[in-house]
Amino acid sequence: MRQRVFCLTILAVLMLSACARASTNSPTPTLAPTVASTIAPAESLGDDVLAIYHKSGGIAGIVETLVVHQGGQLELTQRGGATKTLQVDHAMLQPLRRMLEQKDFGALDARYQAMGADLFTYTITAREINGAVKTVTTMDSAKTPAYLGQLIAMLEQLRGSVAKNGQ
Repeated sequence: MRQRVFCLTILAVLMLSACARASTNSPTPTLAPTVASTIAPAESLGDDVLAIYHKSGGIAGIVETLVVHQGGQLELTQRGGATKTLQVDHAMLQPLRRMLEQKDFGALDARYQAMGADLFTYTITAREINGAVKTVTTMDSAKTPAYLGQLIAMLEQLRGSVAKNGQ
């Protein structure tokens, strides 16, 4: 019996010291590692793609990627690989096109970070006005320009349309 209590005590001390070591050695919180692994590299943004919008995180652990094609096809991939598509007319994409054609997209920082639990991370990959591919990542509660908030709102509206009406 003493040996069992001794072993459990040693095990508890080892676990506590490992937790303490992990918390003191942890770097400053950064963006979720899934962001980089689930977004296609910027170089692979095809000519037929207007934008790629990735949303992940939250308490439910959402992982979604919306690909907005130039021709109006919206493709939403959710956790587990389930995909829904929806064809929209060009007029529905015009506000997004106009937003991306502004110099404001090119002026955005690559990252806007925040600290907290269960935050959503948003990544947008699109072309700047000069044709260069750019990726911008932000999180809930991060201090961002109003332009970025409007861009996310537009992409969220498109994402919602596919989630509700897509096949």
